[in-house]
Amino acid sequence: MKLQKEKEDNLLSDTNEMIEISKRESYIQEYGIDPTFTPVYMSYNAYKRIVGYAMRYGSNDLPQKAWREVYGILIGSIKENKEVIVKDAIPVMVGDRAYVEYKSKHYVDTAQFNTAIYERAIQDNKEDFFVGWWHTHPGIGFIFSPRDIETQLFYQGVNPFAIALVFDHCQKESKSYYLGVAGIRLKNPDRGMFATYSNSIELKFEHTKEKMVKNVDKVVKEINKNMKDVLSEIKYIDDILRKRYLAQLQRNFGLIMVLKKDIKITDDEIEAESEDSFLYEWDPDIDKKIYRIPKFRDKIEKELKKYEANLSELNGEKNDHEFKKKKEKYKKKLNEMLAKPNEWYTKIMNDFTKRIEKISPFFDYLDTDERKMIEHFEERISEYSKVLDDLRSRSEFNL
Repeated sequence: MKLQKEKEDNLLSDTNEMIEISKRESYIQEYGIDPTFTPVYMSYNAYKRIVGYAMRYGSNDLPQKAWREVYGILIGSIKENKEVIVKDAIPVMVGDRAYVEYKSKHYVDTAQFNTAIYERAIQDNKEDFFVGWWHTHPGIGFIFSPRDIETQLFYQGVNPFAIALVFDHCQKESKSYYLGVAGIRLKNPDRGMFATYSNSIELKFEHTKEKMVKNVDKVVKEINKNMKDVLSEIKYIDDILRKRYLAQLQRNFGLIMVLKKDIKITDDEIEAESEDSFLYEWDPDIDKKIYRIPKFRDKIEKELKKYEANLSELNGEKNDHEFKKKKEKYKKKLNEMLAKPNEWYTKIMNDFTKRIEKISPFFDYLDTDERKMIEHFEERISEYSKVLDDLRSRSEFNL
């Protein structure tokens, strides 16, 4: 069995090698250009996001022992099979001093980015997709570690044009490397982990070096000045608005049904409160042994059912005067019941809006985990809002 497995692995490896070779050679034969050495055009927006996020964790304003590598993905397109256009650079995560550990949740996040980019490209009639990745080597320079080679094999194996951009703030004023960035590709990816690389891929930029540096330095200055407050606002959204206020709203005026499942001990907040623990559609015949139904929601649903039955009966009897009278009465009662949750919801959303106004100018320089805290609150409050809107709509009794 072991020998058979080794044969299968070798066959798979050989197949992948043939695919890689055929991809690369097909471009050389058809277009007369080797994807490995195609130049890269980099927008100011992409450079700004790379530097803006990178220098939160590696700059001359920080002690060297505090420097950390960061990682992100590159979005763009390939122009006429001759040039890679990098339009955006999305920060994903921060790692350790000399490496970034890519965890399973980041694969999920990257897949979600890919889906969102694909959908947006269709909507805007563009051809944007992942064109590579970027990371930093603060004070280390433009080299590839074995881990970097492994990552680049993944990207370049799928797309022979895929580029790795490496930023080192210590090289930002270097004459050898433009703006502290180097473009790197594997020269012979068919060799797997034994592949060699070129760190001198031609880079072109949207503006002159002077303009790029001047503009991005202003951005970094603002980030350094405000990021501490921004992170404080994000923590407030997660700790106060979601875990305290929204949780209290659900306890007092619960509208969302929760699965009765075994309590899961985990440090992963998103895993602990996964989306599948909520049911959005109200079902009067729901199995209450499986779902925990909030008393407040149950009371409203019972009132609604009773009022709808009474109004349907009056409507069937063509008793318009009594129908209108009862309708207004029932509508008033339900609006009174929903007044408090409406008030709570409005206060929470007003508070959230104030926080977001402070965060939004720096949203581009947040990583996946930081953005997720905001998105997680938005998902939770949106779930509550959907049910609240539905109940308000049903209280109109448009039979």
